[in-house]
Amino acid sequence: MWRFAERHRGAIAALAVCVGPPAAAVTLERIELFDHLGAHHDFAEYEDAKAVVLMVQGNGCPLVRNALHDLRAVRERFAEEDVEFLLLNANRQDDAMSIRAEAEEWGIDLPVLVDATQEVGRQLELTRTAEVLVLEPAWQVAWRGPVNDRITYERQRAAANEHHLADALTAVLAGERPAVTRVDAPGCLINFHEPDGEAEVRVEQREHGAHDGSH
Repeated sequence: MWRFAERHRGAIAALAVCVGPPAAAVTLERIELFDHLGAHHDFAEYEDAKAVVLMVQGNGCPLVRNALHDLRAVRERFAEEDVEFLLLNANRQDDAMSIRAEAEEWGIDLPVLVDATQEVGRQLELTRTAEVLVLEPAWQVAWRGPVNDRITYERQRAAANEHHLADALTAVLAGERPAVTRVDAPGCLINFHEPDGEAEVRVEQREHGAHDGSH
């Protein structure tokens, strides 16, 4: 096990990564972030929740926008079950102001945590928006995938056949492991900043290649 901690621009993210099955490979030790309205969120506040649902949001992504209604339906279904619902934005091009505009336009009434450093997104191994993660009280990722199968890259159906998130929550709330712990989720790509060290290596490789090619 190793731990990571980062404090940057008023946001703190600390996580522990453990070896385990794909969906449970990441265990959150602590997260503190500000949301799009400036409110501070410490995941310690949710320790008494039976589960935390975290959906990856991104401004302008049609798959996120179209999935919001389905997420609301799941939230309403589990309204009496002490489940916390949050959104997370790890897009480097989105800031609190633009996220506020998106939330107002699309009626987003959930906190959108702003991962300005992208450290939470990296440690959760996020790649696309519209993915949903279910976190257990021990802050382990119990399941990850799309809300349901209604929306794909090619089409949108009127109704879903598979209710992935609801099924996962039902299992977690019953103290059981979801039958399927990971489902591929369609979404928009998240652009991560390239670490300085990797960028330097790439530059050196390009320069070395250009030098070799000059002979």
